Amino acid sequence: MPQPLSEVSPEGKLTFSAGVLRNSPFAVDVAYVIALWAHIDGDLASILSRMLKTDIAVGTAMYLSLVSSGIQKSALKAAAKAALPEWQEILLRAILAVTEPLRAERNRFAHWAWGHCSEVSDAILLTHPKTIVEHNASFRQRVLELPDGRGVIRPMPIDDTNIMVYREVDFQRAIESAERARDLYRLFYANVADPSIPGPREQLLGDKDVRAKVDRLINTAGDDAREKLLFSVKISQ
Repeated sequence: MPQPLSEVSPEGKLTFSAGVLRNSPFAVDVAYVIALWAHIDGDLASILSRMLKTDIAVGTAMYLSLVSSGIQKSALKAAAKAALPEWQEILLRAILAVTEPLRAERNRFAHWAWGHCSEVSDAILLTHPKTIVEHNASFRQRVLELPDGRGVIRPMPIDDTNIMVYREVDFQRAIESAERARDLYRLFYANVADPSIPGPREQLLGDKDVRAKVDRLINTAGDDAREKLLFSVKISQ
């Protein structure tokens, strides 16, 4: 996992600009993770179309018209509850829960600010734009108004606890996580397309994180759903 800059190198000159990523050897990795999630959204649109039993173009248009990933997730869960057997709905809810933090990293890659530290040459930095804005504002914001109308400015050091250091190993993990999310959703699509084929279901339940989420969700499930999902455990053992 990426470490905070405060734990890696509290000293060093920091630069945050679009050019940092453009000139970084890690730019391809960042672009690949974002591209993977674009394809995952296409797969999710296909899943929604399948659940709604509608033309894929219609389902895709509906899915992409939802303006945030949170709303998209809610739409998928609502459609699954209405259209799928309970065991498949539980499986989708588990996959959504497992992949949510993976999507969050993609969002950070796309929307946060990339930077460089002169003392950490084998890495690039990532932080929320708010971190930079607050630091820059401290050079202009008056903290005290003097009687003669002049103001006192107190520049603050940048909060390096909120700056993450990404090295090659961190990008490799991010890529593997995005590829895993892609594979989970493709397996789920195959499961919805033909539930009689056990392979996709068994592979999904063979993922330890999906299995753990399912085990928590089936506590209140009906007998048929429990039988379908617990039967998969017996097969995989």
